[in-house]
Amino acid sequence: MTDLNAIGDFIRTRLLRPGSPVPGEDDPLFSNGRIDSFGVLELIAFLEEQYGIVIDTAKHHIMDFDTLRKVARIVAQEREGVEGG
Repeated sequence: MTDLNAIGDFIRTRLLRPGSPVPGEDDPLFSNGRIDSFGVLELIAFLEEQYGIVIDTAKHHIMDFDTLRKVARIVAQEREGVEGG
C-alpha cells in the first residue's frame, strides 16, 4: 500500500512553503496553487524513485496529481502494473 504520510511529508518539506501543514488526503495541491507544474514534476520523480515505478506523463493530466488521494491511486495503479508484469 502507498504510504500517504511519506508522500505528504515529501510535499510539505520539498514543495510547500516552510511551516505549511501536511495536506489532507483530499486537499487541493495544484488547483489552488500550493504547488506548481514544476513541483508536480519533482513529485513524479520522487514517486518513481521511492516506489520503483515509471509514471508516463502522457497518460495523466496534471489534475491527476491534485490531491494526495489521487497521487496514491496513480502509484497503486503503476505498482500493480510493475508487479503484474
